[in-house]
Amino acid sequence: MHSLGPCFLLITLLSFVQPFVYSRYIAPREGNPTVADENASENASPIVPTREHYQLVVNEWKDAHPHLADKIETDAIEALWNHLTRNSTSENTKRSFPESLPVHKRQDAPQSDLDAARKLVSRAVAEVEEHNGYLMENAGRDSFPPTNRKFLGINETVAKAAAMVAEADAAELASQGKLFQDYTLAGEHAHFRVPGFPSGSHLNKRDTYYWLEDMATQFPGNFPFGGDSSYKVFRNVQAYGAKGDGVTDDTAAINAAIADGNRCANNCGSSSVKGALIYFPSGTYLVSSSIISLYGTQLVGNPNSFPVILAAPSFSGLGVISSDVYTGGSNEYYLDTNNFFRQIRYLFIDLSHCTTSGVKGIHWQVAQATSIENVIIWMSSGSSYNQIGIYAENGSGGFMSGIIFVNGYIGIQCGNQQFTTRSFGFLNTNIAVWMLWDWGWTWKSITCSGCNYGIYVQSAVVGGTIYVLDSSFSNTYSAVVINSATGSTKQEQMLVSLDNVVLSSVTYAVYDLSANVVLNGGTMTISSWVVGTVYDSANPNGAWFNGKPLDAPHPNTASLRGGPQGGYFERQKPTYATTTHDYWLIAQALAKGDGVTDDTASLSLMFALGAAYGHGVFVPTGSYIIASPPLLIPINSVIVGANWAQFVASGSAYSNMNNPQVMIKVGNAGDVGNIEIQDVLFTVKGATQGAVLVEWNAKAASQGSVAIWDSHFRIGGALGTNLQAANCPVGSNNANCIAASLSLHVTSGANGYFENMWAWTADHDMDSGVAQTQINIFSGRGVLIESQGPSWFYASASEHAVLYQYNIASAQNIYMGMIQTESPYYPPFVIAPAPFTSSLNKFAYDPTFSDCGGSFPCSAAWALTISNSNNIQITGAGLYSFFQNYGQNCIASQNCQQRLVATTSNGAVYLFNVFTIGSIGMVHPFVQTVGGKPSSTLGLALSAPNTVNTASPFLAAINAWVEVFPGWVKS
Repeated sequence: MHSLGPCFLLITLLSFVQPFVYSRYIAPREGNPTVADENASENASPIVPTREHYQLVVNEWKDAHPHLADKIETDAIEALWNHLTRNSTSENTKRSFPESLPVHKRQDAPQSDLDAARKLVSRAVAEVEEHNGYLMENAGRDSFPPTNRKFLGINETVAKAAAMVAEADAAELASQGKLFQDYTLAGEHAHFRVPGFPSGSHLNKRDTYYWLEDMATQFPGNFPFGGDSSYKVFRNVQAYGAKGDGVTDDTAAINAAIADGNRCANNCGSSSVKGALIYFPSGTYLVSSSIISLYGTQLVGNPNSFPVILAAPSFSGLGVISSDVYTGGSNEYYLDTNNFFRQIRYLFIDLSHCTTSGVKGIHWQVAQATSIENVIIWMSSGSSYNQIGIYAENGSGGFMSGIIFVNGYIGIQCGNQQFTTRSFGFLNTNIAVWMLWDWGWTWKSITCSGCNYGIYVQSAVVGGTIYVLDSSFSNTYSAVVINSATGSTKQEQMLVSLDNVVLSSVTYAVYDLSANVVLNGGTMTISSWVVGTVYDSANPNGAWFNGKPLDAPHPNTASLRGGPQGGYFERQKPTYATTTHDYWLIAQALAKGDGVTDDTASLSLMFALGAAYGHGVFVPTGSYIIASPPLLIPINSVIVGANWAQFVASGSAYSNMNNPQVMIKVGNAGDVGNIEIQDVLFTVKGATQGAVLVEWNAKAASQGSVAIWDSHFRIGGALGTNLQAANCPVGSNNANCIAASLSLHVTSGANGYFENMWAWTADHDMDSGVAQTQINIFSGRGVLIESQGPSWFYASASEHAVLYQYNIASAQNIYMGMIQTESPYYPPFVIAPAPFTSSLNKFAYDPTFSDCGGSFPCSAAWALTISNSNNIQITGAGLYSFFQNYGQNCIASQNCQQRLVATTSNGAVYLFNVFTIGSIGMVHPFVQTVGGKPSSTLGLALSAPNTVNTASPFLAAINAWVEVFPGWVKS
């Protein structure tokens, strides 16, 4: 950290006149499981600078960053001053809505045309209901309609007819005063009403200012590596003709906004350069068929007044919003396990007028780097139309939080390899959660009120795991029901873990038909209860618990707690909903983001001024080259990207793995304060073997006030990276494809709140079409955590690094809620630690694999190592090894590699809900003698005796592995 010079002293003196550093964080309201966290920064005004003071800050920045000072020209400093002091011209601009119902051409159509349209729509609805009914009755992992099943589909003719019928029906409902609702939640549900909940007349000027619309309209963003300078990332649906008045069918306009620019749809596979941020101003958007959310799409509403997506009475489709489209049988737009980079947030989906059976609010078949946040789904009462809030039948990973489901037959019907959900509210929903299958699912902070069933697991797939924590069920018949297929052994069933579950007027806490065990309900708190295998000091070689509490549950560490039900702390992603035009600086006022220009100095100065004067910095979509590292994100920063704006390590600074170079520093060592980052991507433009993408040094001034949301790491596999199939094909070990040393380093003096974060070393080329061509990219390390805590990691994943995916080293007070890993696909073509052998021990606790003697499958990347650490609490870990040199014959024999988790000389480690694929061993304690005592008394947890599914993928799972060393002293 640089020394504090006279400029800093002057700034400090000035801060007594007007606060220089202000709190950006107010803890979420306990008991409210959802939506739109209000932050002090949203109500604060930025500091108004003087020219003299501005120059002092610039000079201080130059002193602190001498390697960047000469890269900023005088005219750039002048331009930035003008940007900093610009007058707001648009913050009071309001979009007007009509006071009376408009009349549209389709509503004026002759009755004969309307009658013909109704016949066509009636046929389409019947086929949709048959299609939806088939999926309901045959829902499961990779279960699709047969290829010979006829389905009319929603072609252009049907879509036009559906729009005509939708508008006629909406006009009729409006004339009866039934179209628009107040959506009032009263009584015991009143506290679920959150900021942004739509209310009042939907035609009475519901629209309010939202900063994102303002900023992104001026700077819509572009993907420079896409080669299309006219491509615009930000699109306002009203610019494409959507009315948002509730009586005009807006389906075609919304889909036009999404599809504009030759985006990645059917037969595309995926794309790194065709993302879009689709914005819905406040209003009511009538839709008659599905909104098709294409690859890389963010659907974003106005958090000040959520836009309503209103399903027409004769809606034709699977989901009101769909992330994937079935095109016949098992054919679909995207491979569900590669369906990355998607968001939905700040929307209200209303199904209450829809009479089509089996309609879903959202069809969400996705993988990593995806999220649904701050969404309300309002359904019809009862089960007459079999309405489902979210249908998420397949996929690999993801995150959802802050979702309220009102009424309906099923809140969410889901199946996935691994998933994290947090802060769900189910109000009078018949079945809150219907699970179709899983490998592992962490259900955190769900509230179920007035439901028949809470979590209902009915699956033809044998095995799987669920972990339910910090959740409450009230006026519910059964909180958890397990009615799944079982195998020939005791282990072959769904494993269940309850942790801090609060019941009020519940008949059954758990009704497990698979394990033949019942846990009665009532009004009580269940601190711990499991069905499955437990390893602890009393059961060092593992024992089956058929419905009883753990002997060694995790401690309720005060610094990690403070969330719902007194559980683990959590923090909703900030909206900055009430900030004005003047609060935001725009990165492209100085930086280029063009994939060529070195933007290090421009961004560094922009971030410094934002922190100094209390401004947030909006980073439009682009590729911002960081060739003069490090780039500092200082204390007091707010950084918000659009469609994962990219910070790109590029250039000779990163060329040597033996001299690793940090691209971005989040705070300097010793810094304490507040930092908020969201919706950015950290990546490289190879060859960059010495790159450390992010070094996290900041320590929070208050619980969770240093935080990052929905931000990811991508190493290779995309246009512009020089790390694609043509550069790094399977079977090659090109030195130029050694692309990074470390993705994320959380240093010993730091802590933080990390939510929905994926560190991906690419295994395939995203821009290779439907082939999704596999590639050989080498990165040394995934995530290194040395934090002394408290730190929280919700829905994080790390994949395909050479040495390890997660390394928790000399750390303490760490909580992780579902982590996910994959080992590299190419071994034993290249065996760890190669090609990083020469750089071993450049970072703390690098594994050397010296005990393996160079042999494979012993010398293989660790999924998770925990060394010399204390009070590590993990509630869900999906750890996979699927390949040997891109072949998968090793899965059935569970020997793709020898081991996945290592623990060495720790004080206390609490691993819950661990499930693995492809490894001989699950958890491997390395026993050392400390003070004359063994550091662990637990034996190996092996896959074979813990296999819960003896068919592909041969999943092994345990409920708990608890290692506690009394009298432990950190070495």
